[in-house]
Amino acid sequence: MRLYLVPNDPERTTLVSPNGVAHYQVHTAKAHRLAAPVLSIRRPADTEGDSLVAEVEWKRFGAHPVVRSHIFDGTMQEMQVRDFLYKLGHHFTPTRYFLGDDNQEYRWKPFKDIGHVLTHLDTGDEVARFSQELVTEGFFRGERKWCLQIQPTTLDVDMIVLTFIIMEKRRRDRVAAEAMKTRHRDEDLAEGGGCEAGGVAG
Repeated sequence: MRLYLVPNDPERTTLVSPNGVAHYQVHTAKAHRLAAPVLSIRRPADTEGDSLVAEVEWKRFGAHPVVRSHIFDGTMQEMQVRDFLYKLGHHFTPTRYFLGDDNQEYRWKPFKDIGHVLTHLDTGDEVARFSQELVTEGFFRGERKWCLQIQPTTLDVDMIVLTFIIMEKRRRDRVAAEAMKTRHRDEDLAEGGGCEAGGVAG
């Protein structure tokens, strides 16, 4: 199964199959200006309630984000994202683990120049990956698209999509934060250089 992100933005996107059918829609909104942003994932269904896969409330001011969904056991539950997508060990790592609805443990791990890869923890078998590819057939033929490719699995596709969206959103947050730090460092160096240059000239 291939799902293309249109556009390539994990906070506001539609996951579309090669034949152009929308399978999931991701939207992020705030109840008011100071509220925490809430990301919702929906899929086509007969009613509004049935269409909701999950909501992720990102929180603010150091509070931990929470996820609300019925995919855990069939009833609507809320848990902290750090408990749903957990890390093993105490060292810093972007790799995260979760327990699937099939009671199997899975791992999302980012790979440089490839993207995120989801594997079954015990067997090491690849379940899904997010990477860019040149589309060779279907609605997007000839275009380069970012694609979530899912292998046949006992894991619910809703859970794959939910965990992927969280992982990719957080990865982009880290990239943006690192770029901000680099820009500030470069600005500080430039200001320092300017002062030194002015002192020499004087």
